[in-house]
Amino acid sequence: MVVDAFSTKVAGAIKPVLDKAAPAFAVLSQVFAIVYPYIEMAFTYLAVVWEKLQPYHPQEFMPAIAGFVLVFFGGNFFTLAAAVEAYRMVGFDDTKTALIALHKSYKVALEASKKDDEVDDDGDGIADVKQISSKELVQRKIGVVAKAIDPELVADAVTAINAGLMAVVATLKVKFAKCVTIGVTVGGIAHNVVSTNFEPVLLELTPGEYKKWVSPGVKYACKLFGVSIAWWLQMTISAFHSASRGAQLFARGSLAYAVRHKYLSPSAIDEKGKVFNFFIVGLGCLGFWWQFWNGFSLPFPVNILLLPVTFAEYGMRFLVFMLG
Repeated sequence: MVVDAFSTKVAGAIKPVLDKAAPAFAVLSQVFAIVYPYIEMAFTYLAVVWEKLQPYHPQEFMPAIAGFVLVFFGGNFFTLAAAVEAYRMVGFDDTKTALIALHKSYKVALEASKKDDEVDDDGDGIADVKQISSKELVQRKIGVVAKAIDPELVADAVTAINAGLMAVVATLKVKFAKCVTIGVTVGGIAHNVVSTNFEPVLLELTPGEYKKWVSPGVKYACKLFGVSIAWWLQMTISAFHSASRGAQLFARGSLAYAVRHKYLSPSAIDEKGKVFNFFIVGLGCLGFWWQFWNGFSLPFPVNILLLPVTFAEYGMRFLVFMLG
């Protein structure tokens, strides 16, 4: 009785909120109904393209291309690479399985919704769904979809996505915290040197009304310098990691291609063999040296080709600072 009373009370409290949100749900439902066919068309088109590429073995050359980019330019995208690697290790497989099942469930719900639109309860030859208000329509649609979709699938998808996102957030926060900690320490050491040897000179050269800004300005400039140094060191470490990881991906694709065309013996794709590991070490060292020598910059026209990835990287860095 207590549980029933509590449920009734909660339902009464939530109902006004749902009633107010009904127009928004109606708009979102219409927008999603308009956009979804185009999304499905895009996936269908990509599936057709993937099928046409099968004679060229895209499962080999596409990872090889991605590996090549990581080997020679991965240091520029260290935040994005860390996020992808964290999600791949924790939530990718579960998310993929759950989303495929959820997509099938959504199709079932879509068919149920279409059938509901054609229902004629009073026998007048007109679908009754056209004669009700938008609020009642949304409530009816929510009820139809809720009955058609398996809640376990939704729970699995949400759990998998949440696990992956938490891994990404934790990874990025740890990296950011390390950079800030090292940077503040280096900045403190630099501030001790600057405040003793250079701050008096700056005070002498600064006009009287601005002297009060010299000390805090020097302090925060030193901290910014320290964080910049720490960020550059993190980029160097990430460049080494990306070069190693990219060399592995490139080796898997390129050596598999060479073995399939009988340019190399099958032992070349043995990941514990000498050929495979020698290839990874040589290419990884070459890629890291290339990135370091070029100051982790993207040459033309690579910077144009990788512009979307660059935008994603800066967006991820902004997220890191927001999380910090």
